[in-house]
Amino acid sequence: MKKIVIASLSAALVTTVAMAYEIHHPNLRDAHHDAEMGINHVQNAQQGNKGVEFGGHAEKAIDLLRQAQAEIVEADKWNDAHRH
Repeated sequence: MKKIVIASLSAALVTTVAMAYEIHHPNLRDAHHDAEMGINHVQNAQQGNKGVEFGGHAEKAIDLLRQAQAEIVEADKWNDAHRH
């Protein structure tokens, strides 16, 4: 249970940081949005399954999607810094 709470808090922090940055590249912006939609779908599955966490795999999937969002932000920052 502690791991789930810590992972959720960490993921929330990553999401907050990622959302504070405006993604400029349209494809990266779409990918970030799609990852957010994936998170919403997994959370809806959890709620629809009466709170069952799917053996912890759903939370791990959410965490990985949030990590992907953070990488997308970093990719956009890199692109902005290296465009000519």
